[in-house]
Amino acid sequence: MDISDKTVSPPQALAAGQEPSPVVVTASPVLKEPPLNKRALIEEVVLRSGVKKKDAKPVVEAMLAVLGETVASGRDLNLKPFGKLHLNRSETRSNGTVHICRLRQPLEQPRDGAESAQDADISSDAPLAQSES
Repeated sequence: MDISDKTVSPPQALAAGQEPSPVVVTASPVLKEPPLNKRALIEEVVLRSGVKKKDAKPVVEAMLAVLGETVASGRDLNLKPFGKLHLNRSETRSNGTVHICRLRQPLEQPRDGAESAQDADISSDAPLAQSES
């Protein structure tokens, strides 16, 4: 049931001695997507990139290993468009390490095809500075 389907009437004044009638509100369950596992991640990467699964799988696994090692070492991550992950603290437990962190993701901006200076490929052939000779 959607909230927009309901009509809301303004409150009515009650006569002396009259009690308000109870209103029963049923909450709709919040449907949460299941967690993204490695298999589903690889399938999504294959769909979005167009590469073969046998080519994408080792790259995704290597990337996950690097990300895990980076977080384990206590380093923050700054990966566009994923966002900036800041590690607040880590707690070692009997079954593993719990990392308390904050993830800040930028608002989605419409892409017009133009890259910002920070997003530009640093391996371009254009020189960074010209000498005056």
